[in-house]
Amino acid sequence: MSIFGKAKQFLQRFKRAQRGTTAIIFGITVIPLLAFSGGVVDYGRAVKTKSQLTMALDGAILAAMKEYSLDVSTDYKQVIRDFINNNIGEDGKSYHGLELAISVPDISDNGEMKASVEASVKTHFLGFVGFNKFDINVGAAVMVGGKDLEVVLVLDNTGSMGGSKITSLKDSAANLVDILMPDSGGDGRVKVALVPFAEYVNIGMAKRNEPGLEIPADYTHSGSGNAYKWYGCMGSRNHPLNVKDEAYGTKVPGIMMVPFGYGDSASWRCPEAPIVELTDSKTLITNGIADMNAAGWTYIPGGLAWGWRVLSNEAPFTSGVPDSEPDTTKVIVLMTDGENTRAPEKWTNGATAKHSTEVWGHSIRYTEGAAAISDPLTAELCENIKAKEIIIFTIAFEIPDGSPVENLMRNCAGNGGLFFDADDSTQLGNAFKQIGLSLLNMRLSQ
Repeated sequence: MSIFGKAKQFLQRFKRAQRGTTAIIFGITVIPLLAFSGGVVDYGRAVKTKSQLTMALDGAILAAMKEYSLDVSTDYKQVIRDFINNNIGEDGKSYHGLELAISVPDISDNGEMKASVEASVKTHFLGFVGFNKFDINVGAAVMVGGKDLEVVLVLDNTGSMGGSKITSLKDSAANLVDILMPDSGGDGRVKVALVPFAEYVNIGMAKRNEPGLEIPADYTHSGSGNAYKWYGCMGSRNHPLNVKDEAYGTKVPGIMMVPFGYGDSASWRCPEAPIVELTDSKTLITNGIADMNAAGWTYIPGGLAWGWRVLSNEAPFTSGVPDSEPDTTKVIVLMTDGENTRAPEKWTNGATAKHSTEVWGHSIRYTEGAAAISDPLTAELCENIKAKEIIIFTIAFEIPDGSPVENLMRNCAGNGGLFFDADDSTQLGNAFKQIGLSLLNMRLSQ
């Protein structure tokens, strides 16, 4: 028989009792029994209520921080109150036995937004012993602005991205920037960089004399008479330095090419759009995205390696904060639409028509087994980057399910970053949007 059934029997016997002694005995027995059994129910309600209040308050203060970060004129106090009232009950009024009092002080001088909720949960059974309510107090706090954020977009600009695909990529990447930089940026708390990649990466002509690079002067080849120039395109160092961000005493070689539109030209091997360094200028980064074009072959490790370099404070790009900085979250967003079709190759004199002894040591060329060489390099780079606690999001765009490059991208994501399988332009846009919102949540909640 249940405890409530036994209580009912005691009450019935108490009612029928004719002698005062019996009534007293039953009275003494039933009151503690009701108090104990009902107390379990009342206490359970209080514990559940506290849990619900904690979740609601956490959600409320995060929602307020998001809106306040987008517009400092936001009435964040009302945002918090509305969120709690919509999820729990109205402030100052009884709601199924729950009385709320919401407190939201001004943001403190050190930039802390705080809120608390006091609640009284009325008891149904413990009133028999004079215990009429449970008092609950929960609090939450976040720092205005949250952690600083450094994000680099490593985006496939190869020939297969032509037509509507490159247009969708530009739109999707620009939307992500809109989420992270809703106004014009400029406060230094959120910085974004861009690394377009194809067979090579174009680091920009202004970087020619930076430390860590080895780029010869332009020259005319004595045999062919062809003029070779540097267009900002970079090759690879020997392994394992081509998968590391260190030891730049061994410099990264520049790639010399004949002028655009002739033979071994830069126009179809290296993106015309150069790297955009980490910047808090929304205009700079969106202009860089708008300048992207689709041409050339695919070498993912080159884009990924330069994405890592852009995030670091090692030359030739020194805009990133040191890895030891605890208040900055570093993120790489890697997107590709196809497999590696180039692999690193050491040029030797006479092996190609590229005049190797004058052109510098490494290039990327197509071989039938390019992916077999370059996929392991991609995977090794991913693991080395994640070991530095950098978050990696990856996007496979219109790539067949189960293909090696899809699995490569899936395994590359990590440290809180996710893999997205985008089968069309709509899904590509959704992937960039989800990444942007995830980064915003991550920044405000840490």
